[in-house]
Amino acid sequence: MSRFDNKLCPVCRIPLNDKSDVVVCPVCGTPHHRACYLKNNCCGVESWHASGFVWNGRLPDEKPEEAPQEEQAAQSEEQSEQAVSQDASRTVENDPHRAEYPGGTPGNMNSYGSIDLDELVNQMRNQTMDDTRGEDGVSNRELSCFVGKSVMHYSQAFSVFRAPVMPGQKKRHIFFNICSGLFAPVHQFYRRMDLMGFALLLLELVYYVPTVFYSMGVGSVDVLRNIQLLTSGLNFVAMIAMCMFGDYIYYRFCVKRIKKIRMRYDDGRAEGYYQALTESGSPSWLRAIIAILLVYFAEACVLLLINRLGSV
Repeated sequence: MSRFDNKLCPVCRIPLNDKSDVVVCPVCGTPHHRACYLKNNCCGVESWHASGFVWNGRLPDEKPEEAPQEEQAAQSEEQSEQAVSQDASRTVENDPHRAEYPGGTPGNMNSYGSIDLDELVNQMRNQTMDDTRGEDGVSNRELSCFVGKSVMHYSQAFSVFRAPVMPGQKKRHIFFNICSGLFAPVHQFYRRMDLMGFALLLLELVYYVPTVFYSMGVGSVDVLRNIQLLTSGLNFVAMIAMCMFGDYIYYRFCVKRIKKIRMRYDDGRAEGYYQALTESGSPSWLRAIIAILLVYFAEACVLLLINRLGSV
């Protein structure tokens, strides 16, 4: 296949082919049919020589060739990918829940599609040290100092609760934390939520009330059995609820305590404010151990009461 195939002769404007007797202009390199060149005895584009024209595959007045189908398909595919990428970027930027993700946007992904851990850690560090107060009146830095341990988990949970929403939408209150429900009420005492811990402890002790009544001879067996079944169901529902809403309850507890501490430190401007937050909110293993002992002691007291009543 000749490089002149399908190229126009500047005289007759008929495409050349591999059977054509081709003559090339010595000045500009434009191919001609030999007969056409000899007919005029000159180049068909001689008038363009003065402007420095050099044939590069098409004539001066010839429109650019259309790209081959394969090249057009490749260009179309590239344009489609760019459009999809731009749409995805706009979707993430306009997503009202983008703050739920600690990394913020897919910008944490490198060119190989894996997460850039260094960038993610830097973004998390910047997020947890942000002094800007949100709609709830507290900042990420205050919450992080108050939470202490497991700040990575709670920063994600609090971001979900504090994320701005579109008009007509409700803020999210659910963020799963198995420890909050499975280890209740010890977990609540560990996080210094004493009132919630005592409430969950009393709910556990309610399970033994029908047995105490039975030992005292109060009520029928069927009624007491149904009450005990009901209290068992309530404890299970409470465990599931704490797994789902425990972090939100803790978030509201943190906000309330932070505001109280801030009032004692000149609205957070006095020296030692963040240290006070850390000391006041950091979890306590001592409280957790005391809570475990308290649970066993309360259950032991109830069982002892049941045995004493049963022996009377």
